[in-house]
Amino acid sequence: MESRKIQRSGTTYYLYLPASWCREHNISTDSVVYLQRSSKGDLVIEPKKTESSLSTLEMELPDNSPEVINKMIIAAYINPVKEFKINLKQNLEPDQILEHKDLLGGLELVDFEEDSINCQTSLALNDPDSLLKAMIKKILNTIKLLQKDSSHDLIKRYEEEIDKSNLLIQKSIITSLMHRRETKLRHVDLYYIGHLSRSLERISDLLITLEKNNKLIKTADHMMKELLDMLENITQSKVISFIKQVEKQSKVNVKNLETYKEKRLYTLLGHISEILCDWVITEEVDRQKT
Repeated sequence: MESRKIQRSGTTYYLYLPASWCREHNISTDSVVYLQRSSKGDLVIEPKKTESSLSTLEMELPDNSPEVINKMIIAAYINPVKEFKINLKQNLEPDQILEHKDLLGGLELVDFEEDSINCQTSLALNDPDSLLKAMIKKILNTIKLLQKDSSHDLIKRYEEEIDKSNLLIQKSIITSLMHRRETKLRHVDLYYIGHLSRSLERISDLLITLEKNNKLIKTADHMMKELLDMLENITQSKVISFIKQVEKQSKVNVKNLETYKEKRLYTLLGHISEILCDWVITEEVDRQKT
């Protein structure tokens, strides 16, 4: 391994780049290089941006026939886009969504809403945070269907996809830790994402047993939306609000199977609130360190 001595000029620290590396990448005095922190804290110098230049595709689809939708999904999936969204002219019924999922079984990251189809493509496998958000959206889809038809076969399909999402998240985290793959996420972020994923998978397993318990289903719906919003920007005020909402509703006396399920849901939400609390304190410690 080659080493370089750190130089200093006033408050600025610098080092000389190897001439052979500069020649290899056509680096001159007019060039710009890019700095990035790896998952293990190293400073990586790159000759060009490594951010994906792939674009986002959004399109309107006036025809809702199954053969048109499926062909358009596959075409969008195989094209070099970071993510795509297909807006539909007419809403899809649960039976139609299930039919599409049966035909597109290998495209795990394609999510169906009533009025749109979304996908972040296989690139999302490198980002467990993106997979976590997709997992929550699948739980919200499950809840929406539970409120309409708790016996529909599509609910079982959603449960299977949520279980698979959890496995993909754990696989992505372990791969990052073992091979020290460069990622925007710190190891501590991967730790928290992994714990959230496991709790969410347990909530999904519980949800399908609630059947007509509309109170709990609505509670789960609200808390999942709160969690999804928080993952976009985790703040102390949001975490405190989440904790208070869970504690406010968690005083349940177990008397029968239904109250046990209620207690179980609030226990799992309590675990999530603890993870979020730990995470936001970690963020604060990191912020004050810099």
